[in-house]
Amino acid sequence: DKDLTKRLVAPLGIHTPQWQRVTYTRGDIPTLVNNTALPVVVKPLMGGSSIGVSIARTPAELTAALEQCLDMGSSTGVLEQYVSGREIQVGYLVDRALPSIEIIPSDGFYDYENKYQPGAAKEVCPAEIPPEWEKAVGKAAETVYEALGLTVYSRADFIVTEDGTPWFLEINTLPGMTPTSLVPQEAAAIGLDYAGLCQRIIDESLKARNG
Repeated sequence: DKDLTKRLVAPLGIHTPQWQRVTYTRGDIPTLVNNTALPVVVKPLMGGSSIGVSIARTPAELTAALEQCLDMGSSTGVLEQYVSGREIQVGYLVDRALPSIEIIPSDGFYDYENKYQPGAAKEVCPAEIPPEWEKAVGKAAETVYEALGLTVYSRADFIVTEDGTPWFLEINTLPGMTPTSLVPQEAAAIGLDYAGLCQRIIDESLKARNG
């Protein structure tokens, strides 16, 4: 729940783009378009893999994005302030932030197509960012992980602006876990191979559930 997540973490000093939760019908779209500052990011309230996520820069694009969410069966969504910067994601494993990874799409943003089409996005791990940026995104990922009561592992998504401010977008409570997914790449950067990472997740999950 993207709205609930942001409401829980915003009071903790975590920068997150301004947003509003909207529940609407097709007939409400013209009013929403007229009352929404652009550019804006349109997201279904629930879901993952950036399915249904759009960046709208014009009224026509916003109309199409809102209609797309309805066509997907999502009548409740989030309209989020667009923040320009570098796409940095940070995995968190048990009690520590993993090295960050920067996503550099060949075109547009890190949407479903760029995530799953080979060669559509460059993934740099560890991200080539200043140490103070790395510390800031790691701390923010830890704060969100703890605030939401998560266990074992997660991955937080940020936009980092030119001044080094991390803007929290959302957190993945069940991030991708193929050998080439982002969290395995981050684990590899600290010497934890894929088999070792999977075993660590299993062991820690059993520990968390069995006390």
